[in-house]
Amino acid sequence: MLRFRWMAFILSTPFSWGRDLPLVRPTRIDWNPSLSPQMTQINGHTIFYAVKGEGKPLLLIHGYGAGMWVWEKQIDILSQTYRVYALDVIGHGFSDRPKIAYTPEIYIHFLRDFMNAIGIKKATLIGNSMGGGMAWATAIFFPERVDRLILINCMPPDVLAQVKNESFRTLVAIRDFPILPYLVIAGRNKNSIRWVLQECVSDSKLITREILNRQYHLSKIRGSTWVLYSTLKHAEEALKLRDHLSSIHHPTLFIWGEEDPIFPLRVGETLHQTIRNSKFLRIKRSAHIPMWETPHEVNPAILTFLQE
Repeated sequence: MLRFRWMAFILSTPFSWGRDLPLVRPTRIDWNPSLSPQMTQINGHTIFYAVKGEGKPLLLIHGYGAGMWVWEKQIDILSQTYRVYALDVIGHGFSDRPKIAYTPEIYIHFLRDFMNAIGIKKATLIGNSMGGGMAWATAIFFPERVDRLILINCMPPDVLAQVKNESFRTLVAIRDFPILPYLVIAGRNKNSIRWVLQECVSDSKLITREILNRQYHLSKIRGSTWVLYSTLKHAEEALKLRDHLSSIHHPTLFIWGEEDPIFPLRVGETLHQTIRNSKFLRIKRSAHIPMWETPHEVNPAILTFLQE
């Protein structure tokens, strides 16, 4: 039955193997002109980020395939009290896309190396989706570098078993087939990007042409297909961290959009029960990126938690 499902998906997908775009970094950030683009080098690779405000450092970490733009509704508010760093994770956004194995360990060490590169000894990590997984994993590997954790619809260790929406389930089902998942990812177009974005919100009308074009451009930058494919291929390796979650002692806030079709509410509740020093906030009428969809609820919750 599973074979017929992925065959039907592939046959019905409008593939578009258009030419990839070159990586051209912007000199201004169009969704927030008050931000000054910054760059740093990590192991010879250029990492793109923005910084604003003064105070204790906060690191905003986006998810799989996304970019720092998902934090556009947090940066100005949080930077009134804190020094906010929004970064494009290696392989994403306007950061370099080296052809390496994108294992969980690579992402975890990247975050530590980024903190070293910009001179941060310790920070509060705020992560969404895969970025949330990077955050809690960093708290396991490098606990002395983490002050607090804010995990928003974050990736669990058993991500391949827990992810529920159809497109990701299909990719998981075919990930071990030779070249097939790579071709499916390479064939993404504006329609498929729109569909993925609409899965991330409870109100599809929020995905405007501007938002679609923004994410589509990032997804077509040369090297993106390899990053997405390699990350998926190695995602199962995060499972070995499951038994270490209970060792996290940092104050932790889970924020979860109740209508998330990717990581359902029970995923967050299980993580909350595992990390003892944690709180859990459910956000109604919100899905996978509640910080972007419902900032009027998420931002006050973040500020309250940080000030406790």
